[in-house]
Amino acid sequence: MASSYRERLFKFVQAQSVELSFSERIAPAKGLSYGGKITLLSGMQPAEEFSTLTHEIAHEMLHRGDRRTLTTKQIRETEAEAVAFVVCQAIGLETGTASADYIQLWHGDADLLRESLEAVQQTAAVILGGIAPEPAAVAA
Repeated sequence: MASSYRERLFKFVQAQSVELSFSERIAPAKGLSYGGKITLLSGMQPAEEFSTLTHEIAHEMLHRGDRRTLTTKQIRETEAEAVAFVVCQAIGLETGTASADYIQLWHGDADLLRESLEAVQQTAAVILGGIAPEPAAVAA
């Protein structure tokens, strides 16, 4: 994974007014999201860190306010991981079966994903738009 995507994701998170910190104390969790703050586990490999941060910013974007109270933990975790999967695939980051395994852990299934598809697509599109490389200037 190009480190430039990682840096752009950090900037995107900052632009969402979300505070980002790192801690070893959250283990075994890899990331936590809570009301405008994200904490990532210190020392992860860059690809795992990118995927985890994408999952956590998806929570911040999708699961604040009314939508949090209208969704179950199962739905929230499935949606956040689906967003992370879409974003990682779009930039060419191979995550193996990690996303599918995580969604199964939360008993997510095709029906749940279908119901959440619009929210997942919109959120992934916003993140991808926020981390896309700047187009090269075209000479006139």
